[in-house]
Amino acid sequence: MKKAPPATKVVQVGVNALAREVGLTPTTISKKLKQGQTPEQIRRDAARRQGREPSPTGTPPSRGRAPVGQPPRSEYDMVIKGRERLDNIDEAKLRRARALAERGELDNMLKRGELIPVAHVRQWGSRFLTDARDTLMAGPSELQDTLAAEDDPLKVQAILRAWLERVMAKFHQCERLWGIGDEEQVA
Repeated sequence: MKKAPPATKVVQVGVNALAREVGLTPTTISKKLKQGQTPEQIRRDAARRQGREPSPTGTPPSRGRAPVGQPPRSEYDMVIKGRERLDNIDEAKLRRARALAERGELDNMLKRGELIPVAHVRQWGSRFLTDARDTLMAGPSELQDTLAAEDDPLKVQAILRAWLERVMAKFHQCERLWGIGDEEQVA
């Protein structure tokens, strides 16, 4: 390979990348390179043929990203686009790994008994509410004969209070089961 003069900058460019950049075939680019043209000269010639103003340095006019919706115009743009795709893939893999780790953690907590499946809690809650409703609805039929025989309002009040305390004991049992302390109760 020829040594470059000390004042010039040598940039290694692949034939295929240069061909994509300037819109020519790799065979044409190879022929031009063999004839002694530099990549910068090939870029300038291609820009003139396409009706664009070549940059004075011979580098592609756009070193940034290609506008949205347009294909990349240089090797740099393609590298950036490829990195973005790899970043997206890496992010998706990371999200998947986190989701699998959380799922494994939840499975372990279920096995250790630290968690209860939602289906069990729903089933227990619906049974509890059904039992409480049945107890409340049974009150009038349980108390009708006892209350009909009483003439004293204070005795009627005592009978009703005892029945209500028996019903409310089920709800207090639920509070103890869930471990709600006095500081957590809502007034």
